[in-house]
Amino acid sequence: MDNKLVLIDGHSILNRAFYGVPDLTNAEGLHTNAVYGFLNIMFKILEEENADHLAVAFDLSAPTFRHKMYDAYKGTRKPMPEELREQVPLMKEALQTMNIPILTMEGYEADDILGTVAKRCQAEGIEVSVVSGDRDLLQLADTHIKIRIPKTSKGSTQIYDYYPEDVKEQYQVTPTEFIDVKALMGDTSDNIPGVPSIGEKTATNLIVSYGSIENAYAHVDEIKPPRAQKALSEYYDMAQMSKELATICITCPIPFSYEEALIGNLYTPEAFKFMKRMEFKSILNRFDSASMEDKENGPQKSFKEVTDKKEAEKSIHLDAAPSDEGFYVHGYPRQMQMTFAYERDQRLGKGFGGSRTADLLF
Repeated sequence: MDNKLVLIDGHSILNRAFYGVPDLTNAEGLHTNAVYGFLNIMFKILEEENADHLAVAFDLSAPTFRHKMYDAYKGTRKPMPEELREQVPLMKEALQTMNIPILTMEGYEADDILGTVAKRCQAEGIEVSVVSGDRDLLQLADTHIKIRIPKTSKGSTQIYDYYPEDVKEQYQVTPTEFIDVKALMGDTSDNIPGVPSIGEKTATNLIVSYGSIENAYAHVDEIKPPRAQKALSEYYDMAQMSKELATICITCPIPFSYEEALIGNLYTPEAFKFMKRMEFKSILNRFDSASMEDKENGPQKSFKEVTDKKEAEKSIHLDAAPSDEGFYVHGYPRQMQMTFAYERDQRLGKGFGGSRTADLLF
């Protein structure tokens, strides 16, 4: 399908693969399970989507605008396991060998990059699939933006798809309203405070009834139960801040070239060498191994150089001994052509079904 883009949430999928695939190491002692799982999810998505464009977004370690707004943002997160941390540069190296664009931007999270690029491309008539293990991205679901959430367990991956109607069916709210639900209930993984004593069920009921935090507050005297009414009255400012923290920025100034995201040949010699080093045998099966080995070992001899004119004439004579080698002929006119008769092809058993032409380059 033309004009179809797949966007992958790099750290999210890498993290999900790390915990979903058993520990793997190569001969160097490098942990590789997260990279292996990521690549298998990526190939599965590309085969299902039949997309012609692909890019992967990653978070940076630098603080974002959310940290400036709220110092404790993500402050309760545990450090990344070292076995996973060492696979982040390996993952980026793998993508680079396949010429897949990597998108990062200081001051913004991968979610913001994905949201910005997805909305921008949708406006240009492009179908977009966003792949992430984080359900926060459900707020991006739109008419032409599908959110795909893989769940990996014991090496098996199942992918759940969400358009706006799917979000509404499962969570009772629209993608935009999903932000307000998270803002009210808070998020322990991102350390978004939310409103004390309001959990997911109460938050969902409030947004189903009123559509937004602002409208719920405008009708705060009507809210039930009384506990929720009191909480929203006292912590409305915190609810608004939480909403800002939970809202994905769709206008970050990320440079993105749709043309550069065009999927070319993923199975490059560099990618083959990387997969071989990682010892990903099943992924290596995707490559034309013989061709890759030839390229890895350098150019092979494919021409026979002939400097003597008589020897050259003998080489191209119809009765000459069969040879699969080409040849250069010194002293002959540039791009001189000789036609090998159908009869010789038959004698050599080549089965060309007609004459063939050989270019003799000086």
